[in-house]
Amino acid sequence: MTRTLVASAVLLCTAVTASPVSAASQTHGSSSASPIRLLSDAAAAVRKVTYRGTIVYLRSGDVDTVQVVHRLHDGTEQERLVSQSGEAREVIRKGDEVTSILPERKLVLISEHAPKTLLGSVAHFSPDQLKTYYNVAVEGPSRFAGRTCRIVSIEPTDDYRYGYRMWVDKQTDLPLKLSLRYNGDRLEQLMFTDIAFPETVPDDAFISSYDVRGFKVVRHQSVHLADDTADDNSPNWHIRNLPPGFRLAENGVRQVTPDASVRQMLFTDGVATVSAFIAPAGLRAPLNGATRMGAVNAYGNIVGNSQITVVGEVPAVTAKRIAENLVRAKNAISSGEREAATPDG
Repeated sequence: MTRTLVASAVLLCTAVTASPVSAASQTHGSSSASPIRLLSDAAAAVRKVTYRGTIVYLRSGDVDTVQVVHRLHDGTEQERLVSQSGEAREVIRKGDEVTSILPERKLVLISEHAPKTLLGSVAHFSPDQLKTYYNVAVEGPSRFAGRTCRIVSIEPTDDYRYGYRMWVDKQTDLPLKLSLRYNGDRLEQLMFTDIAFPETVPDDAFISSYDVRGFKVVRHQSVHLADDTADDNSPNWHIRNLPPGFRLAENGVRQVTPDASVRQMLFTDGVATVSAFIAPAGLRAPLNGATRMGAVNAYGNIVGNSQITVVGEVPAVTAKRIAENLVRAKNAISSGEREAATPDG
């Protein structure tokens, strides 16, 4: 559905919140505000603005339509998404808890993310990374969804990341359209086809329209920060030779069965994010090599008895490089020594 691209919009905005504002920046709402200032204002709007409308999501020739309502109430974000095409689905978010309802499957999925979990770590953003690996500029003004917008262009300086174009509403600073691009081609696009900004939204707007009595409820376990003292049965993993600008943001473990755990590592360049999952081989259907859905690339690699799967809204070359450079901590040095000692050819 829209989760991946919406997350990109939020993470893009959140990433620049910590960036310094130039002394030449204009006041809030000015059409001549600096790109960093405009993105910072958009970051605040994503969290704080009350709105409701219809979102269209374009990916690989498919079109998904979703109705959305959002507010910040007593310091807690609330959001409800209802699919209007494809499989019936409803997603309700309150703070860190996300509930997904799949009525055709009679299934409810609940996940919780405490502060400073994997996604929250992206807020640790370095402005220098944006300057080094992206060119940012403000274009426009332009009209979209009947409203005046300013366009923010974020273009990568290499082939390890995507470019973005964001249409930011001049009055509210809310992003109304987001496009992901690579080498001049549009990969995915999310846009509001209609939007309203009511002063208030009633509580019942965030209550499910489905009667879920009798549905199966599955609660996903939170990811816990890795413990460096883990025993040999749960080895730690290291990354070598990351793509330029990327860094390890967090490293966590989730217990999926009484005898099996999955390690999750999050990498970021300050804008793009990539997740690596390391699980016992055979736990799920194996993936060896590359696969793609829209802007999302995945690459699987089997190392010994472990299945490595790297997934993210990044080019295929980025996912592959990360997957092929994950090694067990106890083997990190010896593997490098073996590579250095191996003759060419």
